[in-house]
Amino acid sequence: MFKKIITAAASAVVVAGVLLAAPANAAGVTLNGGGSSFAAGAIKACAADYTTNSVNYTTSSSGTGRTNYANSSFQYAASDGTFTTEAFSGSNGTRFVTVPLLGGPVVFAYSAVGVNDGLKLTPAIVSGIFKGTITRWDDAALKALNPKVKLPKKAIKVALRTSGSGTTANLTNYLAQSLNTAPVGSANNSGWIASSKDLKASAGATFAPLATEFATSQLLAAYVEDNANSFGYFDLSDAVTADVGIAALQNVAGAYVMPTASAAAKFIGAQTPSTDPSDKLNGTLVIDFTKNIPGAYQLSIVTYGVAPRLVGTTATNSSAAAVKDFFNYVVKTCIPAKAASLGYVALNGALKTSALNQIKQIG
Repeated sequence: MFKKIITAAASAVVVAGVLLAAPANAAGVTLNGGGSSFAAGAIKACAADYTTNSVNYTTSSSGTGRTNYANSSFQYAASDGTFTTEAFSGSNGTRFVTVPLLGGPVVFAYSAVGVNDGLKLTPAIVSGIFKGTITRWDDAALKALNPKVKLPKKAIKVALRTSGSGTTANLTNYLAQSLNTAPVGSANNSGWIASSKDLKASAGATFAPLATEFATSQLLAAYVEDNANSFGYFDLSDAVTADVGIAALQNVAGAYVMPTASAAAKFIGAQTPSTDPSDKLNGTLVIDFTKNIPGAYQLSIVTYGVAPRLVGTTATNSSAAAVKDFFNYVVKTCIPAKAASLGYVALNGALKTSALNQIKQIG
């Protein structure tokens, strides 16, 4: 039933990918950017429909996007996590602005044979799968939570993202907060970003050896689709286009919630953005994954754009002005129109106001 409800979203993503190959009547500046694979479906769809300038987006990871922005390979980047100037050594490292662009749910997906959408999961069970204390689909904890589901008597094949993933960083933080364990992170020249190693250790135990790692959400989704009895995590956009099961995650209120755009919007809308106008991270969220929000999907995150910061009152170059215009288009026009069909969340309220204020500082 869940897949039937969001079939339109899958179609929209496919169409967006086709359109990206030839932006309509694009002119002016050519922008090169990239990063987050979590947000790739949305940003590519917006780039395809944007006609003022030509926008290219290379899907990789949040960490890679931020590194390529810092060393001036990209004019903009997209990241599912924030960072500080101290993390950068490149030419763009000391002058940047962080802009909230969109949100969305992180989906737990699986290909357990014979199991449809809606398998119930809790933070403790998710942690157990990543720690390696839950290694089989017919584990007692999964059976007790899903008594009417015929679970296969098979090992769970766990799929992870490689280092630099903002999705992994948020998932690690979610597990640490939900289970009241110490957060972990690995620092590199792209900033504080959780690696797959951190995720494996997020609840304080050695991870099982049966994991396979992938550089992007799209590759991870393809693995889960093609390998029976596998388990992974990625964005809703990729989940609805893949032939995978989608889990219902227990929220703080005790309800098991499917990862819809509307359920993610409830969670993100209840978070408080930073409002310090002197802060490069104004508008960003320090997400409280333990906040009790009825009807919300608890593991919902925000993707940020990274762009040059205005010095004085005059824009420094045409590419910075083009990034400013594109980010305005994403926040004001594209995502509000496309978010629901693509499986993402448009910004509203204080978060949207912060985003627009941040965009004004690009130049």
